[in-house]
Amino acid sequence: MDIDLDVLRTSTNVKNSLTRIKTLTGIPNWNIICRWAFCLSIKQTALPREVEEKLDGIEIDYDVLFGKNKPIYTQLLINNLVTHNVEVDKKNLTKYLYAHVNRGVNIIYTNKLKDISGLLLIGRID
Repeated sequence: MDIDLDVLRTSTNVKNSLTRIKTLTGIPNWNIICRWAFCLSIKQTALPREVEEKLDGIEIDYDVLFGKNKPIYTQLLINNLVTHNVEVDKKNLTKYLYAHVNRGVNIIYTNKLKDISGLLLIGRID
């Protein structure tokens, strides 16, 4: 299956949360935080809720978001959709990519991280 995603778009709320996380942790780039957020969300047993918000926050090119490991992250997303019996198409991949990043950013934000080491502790939460 060759579905190429273009860009991750976020809401203003997610942008504000990312900005706060970036300031608190010293992580220099939003794409790194979004990768962590995606991973924290994808390990949850339930699908993230679909978010119907205006996507007027930030845009991160999909290649920048996941870098050289893009095929691995894409397959994680596809496997997650298959596990939950969601049709794998570009629309659903885009929708659930945002939903996973949104949920993961909320997990990071609500844990009120003070530095980057807090990401490692959150990753252990089941």
